[in-house]
Amino acid sequence: MSKDIYGMHKHHIVFRSHGGLDFGLNLVSLTPEEHEGDQGPHKNKNRDMELKKGLQAQLMALFPEGEFFTVGEIAEKLGRTERYFAPHFRKVPAVGGKHSGYEVVKKLMGGRFY
Repeated sequence: MSKDIYGMHKHHIVFRSHGGLDFGLNLVSLTPEEHEGDQGPHKNKNRDMELKKGLQAQLMALFPEGEFFTVGEIAEKLGRTERYFAPHFRKVPAVGGKHSGYEVVKKLMGGRFY
């Protein structure tokens, strides 16, 4: 966990240990109490699911099912470099170098849907 200059905690919605990656939409700033308290995502399954479902909806809007995306297009939409995402998408199914929106969202959600 990291803290910003205001003491807020940066929380990965899809934990890195669960396949989550470092990109803006997968991070949320929480107060220490929101993050570590009884109602925080680490101790409250409902709060954790609320955050995950919200992220999933945002990703589905960016990467609609039935559309296909290069790693460069994925990187551009998520504000990171192609170099960052390329190794993570190496084993993700692709057709002609493009990944389906379904596969993109699945990968970004740590391999599962909520």
